[in-house]
Parts: sequence; C-alpha cells; structure tokens
Amino acid sequence: MRTPLTSVLILSAGFATATLADDKAMDHGKMMDHGKMADEKMMEHSKMDHGAMPKANEASGVGVINSVDAEKGMINITHEPMPELGWPTMTMDLPVTKRVDLGSVKAGDKVDFSLKLGRDKKYRVIEIEAAK
Repeated sequence: MRTPLTSVLILSAGFATATLADDKAMDHGKMMDHGKMADEKMMEHSKMDHGAMPKANEASGVGVINSVDAEKGMINITHEPMPELGWPTMTMDLPVTKRVDLGSVKAGDKVDFSLKLGRDKKYRVIEIEAAK
C-alpha cells in the first residue's frame, strides 16, 4: 500500500520529467533575462525550436532597436513580451524580409514591428516603424 506522500513523490517525478523534456525543445541557454545585457545570454533566433511554441503564424510587438545589420538583413532588438508566441521580454537577433527598409531605423529607436512565420519555421520581421 502506498502512502499519500509516496504517491505525491511519484506524481512530482513524472511532472518534472515532462517539464525537463519540454525544456530541452528550446535552447534556453541563449535567452536573455530582461535587464541583463550579456552577449552569451542573448537568444539566437535561428536556433529556436518554433515547433514547441504556440501556433501563431503572425505576431506584433514593441521593442527598442539595439543594432541594425543591413548587409545581413538582421536587427538586434529588446522586445516586450509577445503573448501570441509565448515569448517573454528578451533581446534577440531577428532576420527581416527584403521588403523591410532597414534605413528607416537605427539603434535606440523604439519601434512597432510585425513577425511572420516562414515555411522554414523561422520568424522574420515583415514590418517595422517608429512606435506610436
């Protein structure tokens, strides 16, 4: 006969195992806690497992541009939480589509932006403009 404490421990172990399995689906080691500015903690967008996230094909966000790399078609942004994607506030590199004019933004700009999930399962910035 199992005691109530034994049953609770068995259930807890099962939940912990499921949580650890879910945790391995995304590289949390490169995500950045809001307020910490360390390159080694910055999330690399291209390595995220978008299949483990909520199924939103498009999302909008607000953030501050940290850097722009027009040559690579990439911005580094610190954005507010994006509930449609299950993303917390974080700093990350995001690729942009060719139709986004990176000449219209610079480091320090607060922006509104929209993302869209591509066929390759990576999110890209499809629109960006000065925050309203």
